[in-house]
Amino acid sequence: MTRSVQVISMRTWGELGNLLAGRTLAATLAAGLEKADVTVVEAETIFPQFAEAGAAIRELVAARLPADEVRAGYLRLMADFTGRLPADLDDDPVPAATAERLAPVVEHFTRTKPDLVIGTKGVISRLSHAALRVADLTAPVVNYVTNEGLLRLPVHRAPHLPVHLVQFDRARDYLIREHGYRPGRVVPVGRLLAQAQAAQVFEGAAGAVDSGDAVGALDPALTATSTRILILSNRGGREYLAALERIARAHPDAALVFVAYDNPALAAEAAELLIELKVPAWQTFDRLAQGDYLRYLSWLNAADAPLFISKTGPNSMLEGLYFGIPQLLVRSGLPMEEWVGPFLAEHGVGQGFDRMEELVEVAVRWVGDPDELPRRRSRAAALARTLLDPDRARRRTVAAVAAVLDGAPLPIDEKEGEPCSPE
Repeated sequence: MTRSVQVISMRTWGELGNLLAGRTLAATLAAGLEKADVTVVEAETIFPQFAEAGAAIRELVAARLPADEVRAGYLRLMADFTGRLPADLDDDPVPAATAERLAPVVEHFTRTKPDLVIGTKGVISRLSHAALRVADLTAPVVNYVTNEGLLRLPVHRAPHLPVHLVQFDRARDYLIREHGYRPGRVVPVGRLLAQAQAAQVFEGAAGAVDSGDAVGALDPALTATSTRILILSNRGGREYLAALERIARAHPDAALVFVAYDNPALAAEAAELLIELKVPAWQTFDRLAQGDYLRYLSWLNAADAPLFISKTGPNSMLEGLYFGIPQLLVRSGLPMEEWVGPFLAEHGVGQGFDRMEELVEVAVRWVGDPDELPRRRSRAAALARTLLDPDRARRRTVAAVAAVLDGAPLPIDEKEGEPCSPE
């Protein structure tokens, strides 16, 4: 009998990152589970308040405020959203007034009758768990943690849920140590990236990979130098253009790729600047499809001295780390991204900065030192082989979800096949 698995993700929280993570998870499960129909549900379609909060988050991020103001604003939004959730959401049984507020979610589950629900944010998992009980359905809920920084926000913590899948041991240790989660309920499964595409690119597949608007063959000038720098400005501003100019003037022989995401004017200005400076190897974009973006990460990986510069987004950081790339990242201000800079420094593969000016000073120095980037590239590659093993992540994720579907013990021990009881 085919079993129904629903992966419920946010479209409007996190600039599509959460939805993409949900889709990657769903594709992994669809390929690895036997007799399972895996679908992705956008959380906003069954609980409209998510969309309202998502719009407020997007407006805050788009304002391009200083990092401290972004942090304070985001925490205010989360406090407001938490205050509008039923205070007794996690009670058992669910009070009648709370059940009424969850009516759209309850109706969705009553109609679709899933065998398993996976929430890609803690608040989704909490609402799903409550709504399933109101609907008198026994489907278990798996809380899939896409970003360990979310665990610092109370709205996403749910120790009462039966299963939590986290990326790394450090996240599991934090939940057990700081919030009393039961050890047998928290499973470290590794990080799922867009591995089907990443593997093709990483192995040197020719042409764009599932990219839609493919960028075509790489300019030969970009591959003629061993020092390569990619600057990604995702909702960034002119500070990224200033960084590009400073680095280009200091190191004109480095190959430079500048991506001003959704900002054609900034991309065009960057192109004019690089022409004016007579930089021999460069390219600018205002958007890159996922396959093309991965090709440029592969381009960095092939260099002796690669460097990635962006904001402290966990998704882009881990994608870069998968390709063994040293990184310098400027703090975004979003509280769930505060761990990214210290994580890079802890492993010696990069740094986070409060100000772009500080980042640029280090970038110029690192690029000018013939040993610095190669040494950090070696560390990043070694870390990627252990922390971001794609086969292991797929295997452990599928095994954990299969165990929940089958009512079997959860495999949390490092020695695969040595299970741990969920209780």
